[in-house]
Amino acid sequence: MKQKHILITIIFLSVIMISNVAESQDIATLVSFSHTENQPDNNQTIEVEWSKSANEGTYYYAAFSKDNVFVFADEDYEYDPSELDEVPDHVITPVSKFSHEINESSQTFTTDGAYYFNIVIDDDGDYGETKSIGPFIIDTSEPSPVNVEGLTSTTNNSIELTLEPADADQICILLNTTNQETCNWQTIPESRTLISPTLSTGNNQIHVLFKDIAGNMNQASHNVECNLSEDEATESIHAVSVPTLNEWGKLLLFFILLGYSFIRIQRNKKYLLITS
Repeated sequence: MKQKHILITIIFLSVIMISNVAESQDIATLVSFSHTENQPDNNQTIEVEWSKSANEGTYYYAAFSKDNVFVFADEDYEYDPSELDEVPDHVITPVSKFSHEINESSQTFTTDGAYYFNIVIDDDGDYGETKSIGPFIIDTSEPSPVNVEGLTSTTNNSIELTLEPADADQICILLNTTNQETCNWQTIPESRTLISPTLSTGNNQIHVLFKDIAGNMNQASHNVECNLSEDEATESIHAVSVPTLNEWGKLLLFFILLGYSFIRIQRNKKYLLITS
């Protein structure tokens, strides 16, 4: 009976050891700090990091793939990374081999699309489970052609603009400049209409910048001639030259005091003449 218990204990410990070895062959974490999954981005370099293998002497085999994940070994397909076999067309070759001391990789792509990163641990020919991350959507295309419509001549200091932003997500309106640093980006309203910045007399060039969710931009311009009406111009001139009510009051008070002083002086003169 004692031997039976010992045998059961050995079997149990062996199962635990085999389980631990199997777990050590799998990637624990796989992340990217350069991109967000399923989020369009115009950054063409994808960077990934993973947890290190628990065993020295193991290797990583990794490959980026386009449009779909790549499993190094499954029920339908078995690929030995140590052999120079052909891989599916959607795999970006060559497949990379890293020592157990490496825990990061990156690759730059010149073609827009959805990319995945796939990695597996090789423990002396015993491959773990393939771990994949993605899709990382690279989008470097500017938003579709845009258009801005509005009055080309006005006597007001602003006009209404009608926007056709196509696939843009945000908008910035600038007057007589295209300096993006001064932009106040805002979500495009559902009405597709906005009020222009305050116009100045003469020709005004309105620049409308459009930006999509990936950060790509396009722009359009609209020219408008601004002329104040004669009534507005006259009112502006009068406002500058005519004194205010307070100023008239001060002026009237001055003359009243001056007249009062003059009368007092005259009365004093008569009084002196009479008494003398």
